Amino acid sequence: MEKQKGCYYCERDRSFQELLFEVCDLKISKVFFCKDQTLPGRCTIMFRNHYEELYEIPRALRNEFMEDVCVLAQTIQELYGADKINYGIYGDEVRHVHFTICPKYRDKLGWGRPFEMFPEHRVFLTPEQYEAEIERLRDALLKKRGMKE
Repeated sequence: MEKQKGCYYCERDRSFQELLFEVCDLKISKVFFCKDQTLPGRCTIMFRNHYEELYEIPRALRNEFMEDVCVLAQTIQELYGADKINYGIYGDEVRHVHFTICPKYRDKLGWGRPFEMFPEHRVFLTPEQYEAEIERLRDALLKKRGMKE
């Protein structure tokens, strides 16, 4: 993996680990499960190598990354029954290509509006619940992406 010194996603320091759990590597990306599960199934997916803009990624690799993004979004929808998937790709402060994949539910926070990155009342799981959800997501993703039988 090509890393950029000082990059939040490349270095994955303690502050990173306080927000995200690593799920797995896909074809060209790495998937993380958000500790804040106010909207169940919320994840982040990053391009494995350091790029700051989508257009900087060579076309074939970018297409492979978008396939990883789509597989993650579809898997979240299937596992969690989301009514809609929102895709957040910003990067003003975190300059590494990544998406926040945020499932939205008609009866939960923020329906009809952009999702909130850090809602006032967040939902956290037990260690056992995180472990079970991450395992369930990992298995489904790797099977769907053809990386596990």
